[in-house]
Parts: sequence; C-alpha cells; structure tokens
Amino acid sequence: MKKTILLILVALLPIFLFAQIDELKAKLADNPADIESLEALLKIYEDNYDYYSYLDTVRGVASAVGEIPDEMLPIIEKAIEMAQYNYYSDMASELSRIYFDADKNRQSLLFYLQSLNSAWYLSESDVRDAVAELPDEEPVELYRYLYDGSVELYPADLSLIVSRILVEEFNENDFLLPYIKGLFYDGDYRTSEELLNEYSEVLVEQPMFYYLKSILELIEGNYEQALDVFLKGKAYDDGSAMQEAFEVLYYVYVPEYVMELFRAIVTSDDEATLQANIQEYISRFQELSWIFSWISRVPEPKKISELLEGEEVVISYNVVNFDTQKIITGFFDIDGVLQGSLNNTIYGQFLDARSFIYISAETDRVIVDGERKARFMGYDVYSLAPDRSKFLLLESYGEKIVMVGPDLTTLWSADGEFNMIPPSWSPDSSRVAVSTGYDVFSVFDTATGELLEQFDYWYAFVFLSNDNAYAIDYEGSIIDLTTDESLDTSAYALWAEFGVDGKILYYEQPEDYEEFYYQSLRVFDISTGADRLLAENVLFMDAPVSSIKVEGPYVYFTEKDPSGMHRVVVLDYTTNELLFRGKLNSDILIFPDVRPE
Repeated sequence: MKKTILLILVALLPIFLFAQIDELKAKLADNPADIESLEALLKIYEDNYDYYSYLDTVRGVASAVGEIPDEMLPIIEKAIEMAQYNYYSDMASELSRIYFDADKNRQSLLFYLQSLNSAWYLSESDVRDAVAELPDEEPVELYRYLYDGSVELYPADLSLIVSRILVEEFNENDFLLPYIKGLFYDGDYRTSEELLNEYSEVLVEQPMFYYLKSILELIEGNYEQALDVFLKGKAYDDGSAMQEAFEVLYYVYVPEYVMELFRAIVTSDDEATLQANIQEYISRFQELSWIFSWISRVPEPKKISELLEGEEVVISYNVVNFDTQKIITGFFDIDGVLQGSLNNTIYGQFLDARSFIYISAETDRVIVDGERKARFMGYDVYSLAPDRSKFLLLESYGEKIVMVGPDLTTLWSADGEFNMIPPSWSPDSSRVAVSTGYDVFSVFDTATGELLEQFDYWYAFVFLSNDNAYAIDYEGSIIDLTTDESLDTSAYALWAEFGVDGKILYYEQPEDYEEFYYQSLRVFDISTGADRLLAENVLFMDAPVSSIKVEGPYVYFTEKDPSGMHRVVVLDYTTNELLFRGKLNSDILIFPDVRPE
C-alpha cells in the first residue's frame, strides 16, 4: 500500500512542479520586481539543471523591470557567471550589458568585457566605448584594472587590447612585455620582433625579453641561437617567468621533438640534471635512435653560404612533386646536376652571387641567407628588382608593402589594400607597379616611395617600360597607356613584361582558367611591330610571383616537352641564343633564376 502511494506521489510531482512554475511566472508577469518569486523560480530551474530557462528568466525580468533594484543585481551577476561557465556566450553578453547599464562601475564593466571576450566578439572599439561610459574613472588606472581582470582569459583578446592601449596611448612601458606576449598569441611575430628590438634598452634586465627573443629564434629554426638567448634570460629569472615563457611556446609552431629537447636543456641547473632530463627525453622519443642511425650515414647538407662559396652553382629553381607533396629550391651546375637544396621554400632568387633570398613555406617570412643575412617576419611575398639592388615585400594580410634597399633596411613603406597580382618593375628598376585594389594599379618611385600615377580602369595587369606604362585588358589586348591604343600583337596576352630595346615579352592567353598553364611565350617589338614566337608549351603559374623572369636581354622559363617532362630554359630573347637548357624532369620545375657574376 505504501509503495503504491509513493508511486502516485512521484507521478504527480511534475504536475505540482509545473503548476508551481506557472504560478511564479504569473506573479513575475504582474510584477517583474518581485524578488521573492524570482528567487523561488530560479531555484527550481537550478535544482533541475535547466540553465537555459534560468538565464532566459533573468534576462526577461531584467528587461521588463525598468529600473533594476539593487536586490536584483546579485541575481544578474550570478546569472552572468552561470552563462559564462556553461558556454551560453550570447546570453552572457546580453546579461552583462544589462548589468553594466544598470550599475556602471569597474566590476560591471569587467563583467561586460569578459563576456564579449569569451564570445569572440570583442574589438578595440568595444573596449574604448565601454571605458568612455565611466568618465569619472582615471583612464590609466581603469585600464590597469581591466588588464588584471583579463590576464587569465581565453582568448587573450581583452588583455591584448588593453595592454596595447596602455602602451600606445599612455606610454605605460611596464605593459610592453604583456603586449608583446599577446602578439605572439595573435601570431604577429613581425611586430613582436620590431618591438623587442625597439625597446631592447628598456627591457634588457627582464627575463621575458630574452625568452621571447629566444622563441622567435626557435620559430626561425636557429636552435643554437635560441638556446643561448634563453639562458641569458634565465640568469635574470627568479623562477617566475620561465613557466610563462613555456606557455607562450605552446602557442607557436615548433616541432614537438625540438621543443621538448629545448625544454629539457634550459630547465637543467647542472650537468647531472641535464643528463637526467635528456635521458628522460630519449625515453619519450625512442624513434630518434632509429632516425639518427640513418642520418649519421650521410654528411650534413651544405648551407647556402657553403653552396655559394664555390663556382659550381649557376642556376636555381623550385622542384615540385605533388605525389610526395615536396617542394625544394635546388641549386644546379651548368650541366643541370643538383649541388644542394633548400627545403620548404616557395620561391627564391639570387640577391647577389653570394646571397639568396627566399620565401619560407613554414611561417610567414622572407629570408636572406648566404654572405648577407636577414629575415622579415610577417611577409609571404616579395619581388626582386631587375637590377637586384632592392626588393619589395608584401605583408601576409596584404595591408602593407615595404621596399628594402641594398643594405637590407627599409627604404620606405606604404599602407593600403594590396592584391596578390605580381608587381611589375621598369627594366631600370626605378619604378614598380603594384595592384592596390580591384582594377586599380599604382606606380611608385622605388627610391622614395612617391606615388607617381594610378590607373583605375578595366585592366587585368599593368607593366612598365623605363618611360611609359602598359596594360593588359580583360580581353587580352596590350594597351599603351600613354595613347590608350592597342598594340597589334599576334595573340592575346595573359601576362607581359617590358625588356630591352623596345621589346615586350608576353604570355599567350589560354582559353580556360588553370593554376598551371602551358602556352606560347612571344616577343613583340614596339619599333617594328614584329611579333615572333620564343617558345611553346611554356609553364606559367597563377601566383603572386611571376613564374617567368625577364632580366636585361635574358628570359628564364620552364617548358614542357611532348612526353610531359619539364626542363628549365634560359634564352637571350634579342638574339634567340640558348644559354641554358636543363635536364628533363618528371617533377614540375618553376621559378628559375641564374646566379649573377
């Protein structure tokens, strides 16, 4: 009998509960400020783990009550924390805005910005606008308060924004390292490196200064240098900063086996600890012994500086194998025999006979190696002047170009919205045409950065002679921009470049779009109107760097033979003299460049 009664009560319990919920909802509809009914309803939702109804109820009551009474503020605060904890990001943002509007103070401001941060909606304007709503607060102290309340948050947007404002607007240099650390989380290594160099004298006794510089060296693959710099920082460290550095390290790409060995070394305080740490490392990566047994059989590959010390290397080009997903820059002798290579390089050229400049495929960076050395973080495209005296960098996000001079320092820079269309230099390297918007091309003085002229019309490409500018329209006609007249070429063009003696080299327009084209390369003489074929089945790649290179009277390109094999060719297009024809290769050969004497 008792069991039957118990079962009846259990069956009736949801009915009683729903009735109680409906009654409390009705009371709140009549009087949203009824705190007692609100708390009773929220307790039912919380006891039954119905978090959405809990949060939705608080939102509805807070929106309906008009002026929020003080007794309701702790309820809203708890709801915000519940929303954040249970990943109701949109609800947390809305509730925190209501809370901030009802009681504008430091804590409600922090709740509001924390909620936007966790929802991935936060912008710098959000922070500045919200801070401006507390006009009686001292700005620097308020931003410091926000930083302290956001330093542990993920994502790190709020702390990054606040530290940037403190550094850039209020010159609060004690926030430099937090700001730079935030840039690492954001992947902006170029700005990080610039700031570390700029403020080196201010930060010279800060261990994190050395740790962050060390991490930059790790990203570059300069492991010995990274180790030396990290140990310098350790000399200033009381033990509190190293773990923070390791946290940053996990946000960047460094191979795990490198990172763990690096950690084993730098955490060692004596020889005994070092041996113990490395033994533990070997036990974790047991495959390294097998790898080393093969690597030890062959000599270490030559570095670029060693390759270019001798005279064997005469040409470089990329070798691409899509089956194995490998891309290397190979250095070849006059007979086409490989003398050495660079792995994971997208594109490279000789800066001079002893130095090579290339784009790394591992991170956004352009590197000069060999006799001269430099690195440029945050750039993934560059274009070398025909006379090799300077080169143009394009920022990874296309928002900036930088002209670098012969001493590898910046000559000038320009901000804008730059497109991934190959820049075109005048043959004398005095001007460069860059795509600066949809159908917009800008011509800059390469020495000063002065904007000389701009073309805003239906052009697919603009290229330069020493005196004039030419364009290719979307039909493929080559236009003289001084007269707006079309040149009488034998074929439509996809790409063109001005050479010497009034000659234009152009690539015949294909019928359909492809990433790799195989069409004719032709030369048009402006003075005579003669148009002749240079080569057929020439490779042209749709890329932000031209795959055909014109330098003085020479043109470098890749041709495909009837069997589908590739080889590199260097021609004097003024005389048709063949200077170099490499060996046939089943891989794709691209971006050839001849070593200057």
